[in-house]
Amino acid sequence: MLLLKVIPKYINNLFILSFLVFYQITFSQTKDQLQDKKEKLKNEIDFSNKLLNSAKEKKKNSTIILSTLNKKISARSEIINTMEIEALLLSKQLESTSNKITELNNLIKKNQDELNYLKLQYADMLNSAYYSKNHKKFLAFIFASNSFNQALKRLRFFKEYEQYRKNQTKLILEKENNLTLQLEKLNQLRVQLKMQINKKKIVLSNKKIESDLLSKEKQNEENIILELSKKEKDLLKLIEEKKKTSKELDNQIKKIIEEEIRKAKEMAKNNGSSSFEMTPEQKIISKEFISNEGNLPWPVARGIIIESFGKQKHAVLPGVITYNNGIKIATEEASSVRSIFNGKVSNVLNIPGSGKAVIISHGNYFSVYSGLSDVYVKSTENVKTKQSIGLSSTNTFTNETIVELQIWKGSQKLDPAKWIYRAY
Repeated sequence: MLLLKVIPKYINNLFILSFLVFYQITFSQTKDQLQDKKEKLKNEIDFSNKLLNSAKEKKKNSTIILSTLNKKISARSEIINTMEIEALLLSKQLESTSNKITELNNLIKKNQDELNYLKLQYADMLNSAYYSKNHKKFLAFIFASNSFNQALKRLRFFKEYEQYRKNQTKLILEKENNLTLQLEKLNQLRVQLKMQINKKKIVLSNKKIESDLLSKEKQNEENIILELSKKEKDLLKLIEEKKKTSKELDNQIKKIIEEEIRKAKEMAKNNGSSSFEMTPEQKIISKEFISNEGNLPWPVARGIIIESFGKQKHAVLPGVITYNNGIKIATEEASSVRSIFNGKVSNVLNIPGSGKAVIISHGNYFSVYSGLSDVYVKSTENVKTKQSIGLSSTNTFTNETIVELQIWKGSQKLDPAKWIYRAY
């Protein structure tokens, strides 16, 4: 029974110890990571503001503007969460520094008491050393011995006592030096504590500012939703047009990919194989493409993802579900659209109402870029990572500049957000 009572306590202590060790190892790393994350989130908010201000100038309210604002709200919420973690870590730091100050104060008091005692002892030694300093009394004490052995012992005692006194002098000096160093360390810790308190105050103050901005943005979001909900017919019509455009692009992509696969199979058949087979070069590109999952560059230098891959609930219309074959990225007018990896241009498409699209093959993977006004590449042309392949198109009706990125593996659609680099 005793063992059963002890085990949970032991496990609990072990868990706390493990957490403290983990906390000590990761704290400095986490602090830098939080700072880096905050900077990147602020950059995203700044870019969202730029897009929203541009939309305000054109006096256009749309679901894309709502999505941009929603993304900004999400980034702002993430900054607040980051600040909460930062404040928590600073609280842990403050607690740790306060504990160190308390421990050092106790140690200084203990050492000061020991030093005072040593000094008292030393004062007594000086009084006792009177005989050793008075030549006549010293000799009288030695010659008063009952025997030669006693005289030697008394002589040895005086020598040892003199050495002990010297050692005590050295010990007192060491204690005083240690105390000086400890007091300096104590002052440093007090300065450090003051800085940590100020840092925490700044973080909490900034968090309050961000929270106030978040409240205003959420109110703005509600106002836009209310305004857009009055245009239900227009929104439904726009959804249908987008579905039609998306379906047309989807069909064309499928045909092109199927043709690529058919050619590859035919080539493999001519080489005596009955299955789909890539050329050695395609295999290398495909392998490199896979190895860069999560680190591929964005198709535009600056942008924010406003619509994710797959099924999406409509931001305004309840019960309405839309589907994206890729991700939609809001960017600036006439932005350069770039290839996300080395490859070969499979085809250049012209989609009525949606601008132009480029399909690039990367072995048995394909990246698709739609929403382009101009295209700088042609079919079968080899392209490099980050090479400009065209310019983003701006919708004349909504004044939105949206580039869509799709990634396919054969005829299977993949989520591009998992492939491109995530800043935080």
